[in-house]
Amino acid sequence: MAIKYSAVEIARKLKSVGAKVHEPHPDQVKIIESSHLGPAIIKAGAGSGKTETMSARVVWLVANKIVSPDQILGLTFTRKAAGELANRIRTRLRQLKLAGLLETDSESKPIDLAVAVSTYHSYAGRVLSEHGLRLGIDTDTDPIGEAAAWQMANNIISNFDGAFPEIIHTPRTIVKKVLDLAEQLGEHGKDPKELVEVCERWLAKFQAITDGSNEGVRRAVASLKERLEIIPMLERFNEVRLSSGQLTFNDQMAFAAKLVSGEFRKEIASAERAKYKVVLLDEYQDTSYSQVRFLTGLYGADLGLHSVTAVGDPNQSIYGWRGASAGTMAAFPKEFGAPEETKEFELTTTWRNDHAILGLANETIAALKTSAEIDPRFEKVANAMKSVSELDARDGAGIGEVLVGQYETMQSEALGIAEHFAKAWHDPQRLSASQKDRTTFAVLVRSKKYIPEIEQALRAQNIPVEVVGLGGLIHVPEVADVIALLRVLIYPDSGSALMRLLVGPHFALGPRDLQGLGQFVRDIAKANGATSTDTLLEVLEKGVPSILEADDFAVGSAIEALDRFEEAPKEYFSKVGYERLRKLSQELASLRRRINGSITDALLEAERFLYLDSEVLLHTHSRTGRRHLDQFLDEASKFERSGGTLSMFLEWLKIADDEESGLKVASVDVTSEAVQILTIHAAKGLEWDYVAVPGLVERDFPSSGQESATWTTNIGEIPIEMRGDKHALVDFSFPGGNPNAATVNKALDQFADDVKKLREFEEYRLAYVAFTRAKRNLICSGAWFGQGVKSKGPSSLFEMVSDFVRRNPNFGKFISEVEKPSGENPSKDNPRTGSWPKVSDRATEVAKSAEFVSSIPAISKAELTKLNGDIYQDALALLNEITTREEKISVMLPARISVSTLVNLKKDPQALALNIRRPVPNHIDKYARRGTQFHLWLEERFKDPQIFGDEIFDTSEASDASTEDLPLKELQEKWLASSWADKVPIKDGVEVPFETTVAGVLLRGRIDAVYKDGDQYTVVDWKTGRAKSGDDLEVAAIQLAMYRLAYSKLYQVPIEKISAAFHYVGSNETVRPADLLSQAELEEIITSNLAS
Repeated sequence: MAIKYSAVEIARKLKSVGAKVHEPHPDQVKIIESSHLGPAIIKAGAGSGKTETMSARVVWLVANKIVSPDQILGLTFTRKAAGELANRIRTRLRQLKLAGLLETDSESKPIDLAVAVSTYHSYAGRVLSEHGLRLGIDTDTDPIGEAAAWQMANNIISNFDGAFPEIIHTPRTIVKKVLDLAEQLGEHGKDPKELVEVCERWLAKFQAITDGSNEGVRRAVASLKERLEIIPMLERFNEVRLSSGQLTFNDQMAFAAKLVSGEFRKEIASAERAKYKVVLLDEYQDTSYSQVRFLTGLYGADLGLHSVTAVGDPNQSIYGWRGASAGTMAAFPKEFGAPEETKEFELTTTWRNDHAILGLANETIAALKTSAEIDPRFEKVANAMKSVSELDARDGAGIGEVLVGQYETMQSEALGIAEHFAKAWHDPQRLSASQKDRTTFAVLVRSKKYIPEIEQALRAQNIPVEVVGLGGLIHVPEVADVIALLRVLIYPDSGSALMRLLVGPHFALGPRDLQGLGQFVRDIAKANGATSTDTLLEVLEKGVPSILEADDFAVGSAIEALDRFEEAPKEYFSKVGYERLRKLSQELASLRRRINGSITDALLEAERFLYLDSEVLLHTHSRTGRRHLDQFLDEASKFERSGGTLSMFLEWLKIADDEESGLKVASVDVTSEAVQILTIHAAKGLEWDYVAVPGLVERDFPSSGQESATWTTNIGEIPIEMRGDKHALVDFSFPGGNPNAATVNKALDQFADDVKKLREFEEYRLAYVAFTRAKRNLICSGAWFGQGVKSKGPSSLFEMVSDFVRRNPNFGKFISEVEKPSGENPSKDNPRTGSWPKVSDRATEVAKSAEFVSSIPAISKAELTKLNGDIYQDALALLNEITTREEKISVMLPARISVSTLVNLKKDPQALALNIRRPVPNHIDKYARRGTQFHLWLEERFKDPQIFGDEIFDTSEASDASTEDLPLKELQEKWLASSWADKVPIKDGVEVPFETTVAGVLLRGRIDAVYKDGDQYTVVDWKTGRAKSGDDLEVAAIQLAMYRLAYSKLYQVPIEKISAAFHYVGSNETVRPADLLSQAELEEIITSNLAS
């Protein structure tokens, strides 16, 4: 292999053309210039420059003509990471070409710079889409999300027939357990029948104990019986999911792994190996068993050695809960090549952390190694850790600082963090720097409960805050407001959701008015025979008919009180508060009538009600605009397409919240504009100058996790023996001989302790990730009192950090050392006080700005010339557009247009020309969305007609709005009452797509429905708006004329045998325009308006 350019030479050449690159470190050079084109593993510590090293390796391979760019495959976990890696590689290759090091190929053709970089799931999806038919799998549809999978499982379990005497959990819990089992069985290539066999064998062992049982044994037996009882539900879930082609992302990976492990393996692997000569696997320590199975199926050593390089860090393996294992890196040589054939490299210099931060990080891993080495049962964990060297600081690294704080309460802990950040945030030297050069700050939490106090404390220091999802999209403030409003509208007992609205900026009620509302709630409860302290059981025992028979039965419901607010005594409230609550009562009643349609319609109504579309765009520190709201709408739309209802969607969101995962937020970008608060998991791969890690208290961090996390007690876990990675885990060992119940119980306890220990190992790796996010300054803290009454002591992590600082005083200091207090939580006896409502500085600023703009008189064109150049040019352009709007605009008509464009061409050619010249996104209002939802419902009905739909039994109050504003369910009812409901479209006569040429222009469209009576055809277009007449109908009829012509051409039906009609659903009116345009007349519309 002839080498023309060294890594250093390439870096220097790239620098000469303006590339911002550093000459590679000697450790990086070894990797970049390696002549080994077989399996290799790179252990890259936090901040060690693995991404730059990978891209430099690609550039070196291409520059030396070892491979071409299109022969390289890079895989990573997130789209953001894939995009960044691809962009870096392609940028370097372009710079390489600019530097003259990238020559043409043998045929003097330019070299394609495209490098295939994608996520593991995307690559698996691509392979599965190309070969999935070999397994009999429909791969045409996109994978469904978590919400759609939950909805499908919920429908199956809610309607599952039979008696289930062994099931002790709620239906909601059973849904989750079925989903968990389905995921794990797919992950490890097992099926439900195998699970039945294993569980029955274990159950027989436990039931053979002859001397009775104890609590531990009884729990294990109950768990096995309950798991066996839900397996039929699991089988049904798998059957429905696969038969409908609705695969999850996990299914996609599992089937891809199965595909390349079976009879077609060699053929598929040969094709992929021929396509990609070099494969780079990023973040390999986080790969799951099915991902490894998929990759080894294609590039495994048993098919011959291949150039596969895995890059990762066992110390950052923090995704055990989703199937990853810290031992994955250690197993790589066996999977892709024998140890002697696998080249191993290390990157041990961190370019991120200063000495103090790095010292603590190394100590964290050392503590983990020591803990694992003590017990021989964790030998594999210890060996995996031993294989990774400690990180070294870069040349010129600063000292850095680690600060430790032990506080009395969470509130004082939050204040301590905020005060520390404030000194650096408001430092004049920082503020004098440009925005991109300013220092960055983050608070990384293990649990979301720490966020509110810290956010409030930071804002009190006049520091802007960006809470990055709180671990999930549903906790983003604007999304949380929408959810709260919908809960209030749907569930009469959602008091906490109502309170969020009442004290929020939209209504801003003060304590007096809240107290008055509470008194009115108690009045209602007392009048109904219940007290505000009655429990549900006590009310049921009293049997008060007026309560029990109420449609919105809820004890002491503030929502019920709002519904009856006209009865409320005015003296309970302030004058302003009373008016706000009265207005809210009326608005909620009106809004409740308008959300009978789709989920997305309901979300948009809630947005408008709360003015969120404007608020998110005007918020001072919002850099995301509508991004989160739109992402939430997308999630709702996916859920809805699977047949979900609004109440089911809200239930799913509650489950997501309980799991502390929420919906995934958009990718995180580090910013210097605000202190960012996010979970440690979400922070992986990022870095900040200043980082705070609060909550280092026992059971919080390290987290104690769930008590029933073992397969012997958790019905959602498959037995360890069924897992493909069982060699890296500890398992329950049933005592030999004929053990008594006490012996078995002791073994169960030991197993639970072992699992807890493994979880603690992962928590230490999570701490390592958190600590290494800080470049120069890290604060680690804890508090004696959290949200409870009793105190909690410092965790082992806190003790480790404290010990590190005491032994290394030059690396840090204690900023608070509160001794353990006596008594109970002082924050319970001394609640925080403050003024209410607080008027924000931003609100005052906006009001002043609006007043100022309103007071400015109009200015003349002459005065415009005195303005700033850019402002003047923009204003002049707008004025010119206004003054020339009546002039005729000439533009080329596109070669392809829609039928609606043809209608607009006839209706207003000048408006269409203006839109073609300067296109503006169309506003999709609620009526258009409702029309879309109606068409989807009708399409589904034609595909799968039902004798009775759910809408028949809907007793909600009918809307008194115009036909243009009818709720979806009312539109459905009106269509079902029309004459069209009894007719059946011809075969393939629903949503008929077409493309046809008219006057040289390709027209595209879709016909709603086609009916046949004898030899006569009728094309129908469903309209959910107001019926048209006169000139409006004449123009609209162009659409029907085009549909008639297209169907005639498409199916060779004489045009005189085709009629056409609009059916206006809201008014149940069918309109059949006379004298529809002929083909020649349609062509005339186009030719008479073509630009010369």
